Amino acid sequence: MSVWDPVITFRFDHTGEQAAGAEWVSPDVYRVPPDEVLEIFRVEIKPAVNPTTNTIRKLRYVTLMIDGNEYPLRINSVMVPYDVATYPGVAVDLGIPYLWRPITGRIPAPHEGTCPKVARGQTLTVKTVADETLTESYSIILKAARVRGASKLVEVVGTSVVDVSFTLDRDVYTKAPVVVGLETFDELPGGLKQEKPQIFPWLTYARNRKATTPNQWYDFDYTAGAVDWDWQNLSWNLVNKEKAFLVNALGVIPHANAKALRLYVEGRITNPEFSIKPMPDVNEFPPAMFYEVATNDTLKRIGPRFLVKPFLFHGVKGGIQVIDSGTSIPANGVEVHVYGTQFILR
Repeated sequence: MSVWDPVITFRFDHTGEQAAGAEWVSPDVYRVPPDEVLEIFRVEIKPAVNPTTNTIRKLRYVTLMIDGNEYPLRINSVMVPYDVATYPGVAVDLGIPYLWRPITGRIPAPHEGTCPKVARGQTLTVKTVADETLTESYSIILKAARVRGASKLVEVVGTSVVDVSFTLDRDVYTKAPVVVGLETFDELPGGLKQEKPQIFPWLTYARNRKATTPNQWYDFDYTAGAVDWDWQNLSWNLVNKEKAFLVNALGVIPHANAKALRLYVEGRITNPEFSIKPMPDVNEFPPAMFYEVATNDTLKRIGPRFLVKPFLFHGVKGGIQVIDSGTSIPANGVEVHVYGTQFILR
C-alpha cells in the first residue's frame, strides 16, 4: 500500500531515576517496515522539573539512535521545547524534508534537506545522558514525515535522482547523485550513510568551563580546556576545509555579568557583536526556554532568534565568543545554544 504522511509523531517517555552521567536508550523502538522510509524534521523535549526548586532538570544531551548508530545531535533540556501553546519557546526544525516537496513545491537544496533519514528496515529510538540526577519523568517527541512504497517515494520527492552538490563561498563540492529509493534514502543529506562531503543538522550548546577574564573575549575552545566535551567546541581552525559550520540561530542563557556575543573570524576588520545582557536589559539571542519555570511562564514563544543572514565558518579561523561586562563570569555561568548546519567536507 502506498502512503504519504507529512507529519507523524513518535513519543519516548522516561520514568524513574536517572543518575548524573547515566545514559538511557529508550526500549521503545520503532522498526521501519521494508517498504517505508522516515525523515525526522523535529525533536521536542518535555523536560523533567524539580518540584522543590521549580527548575528544569538538566539533560547533558538528547540525540537519535538510528539502526543502533548514535546521530550527531547534542540537544539539552531547554533547546527544543515541546511545541504546544502553553510552553515557552519555539521548536526548531532540523531541516526541510524532501518528503514535503508536494507541500513546499520544491526539492530542498542540499544544505536545507538535512533532516535525519531512516531507510527501510532500520530502527529508530532516542538516547539521553543526564547532567544531574533526575527523579521526575520526561518525554522526547519526534516529528517525522513518512512514505510507504517505492514508487510513492519517487512521486513525493519529485525525482528519481537527487543532485547533492553544493557551494560554500566559491568552492563547489560534488559527488555522485543519489538514487531515490527505499534502501538509499539515508544516503541523502542528513542520512548516516552519506558519502563525503556530508551534511548534517547541527544543534549543540556550550558552557564556559572556566571563569572569564574581565574584558577579554572567551573562546569556547575544547583543546584549551574552555569547555567540558569536544562537541561543545565553538572555536575552529578550518583553513584546511575539512569541515564547515553554518549558524542559523542562537540562544543564550546569560549571566548577570554577561555583555556581548560575537561571531569571530580572524583577520576581519569587524566582527558582528550582539548584546546578551540579562533581563531587563537586552539579550538579542533569548533561549527557547530558561531553566527557571517561573521565568518561562512570563516569556512565551520568545526564542531562539534566527540571524538575519546565516553566518558561515568555512576556510577560516574563528568561532563564537562571549565577553563579560568587566566583571568575570564564573565557570558554567553562561550557556550558548547553536542551531545550524554542519558540513563534513573530507
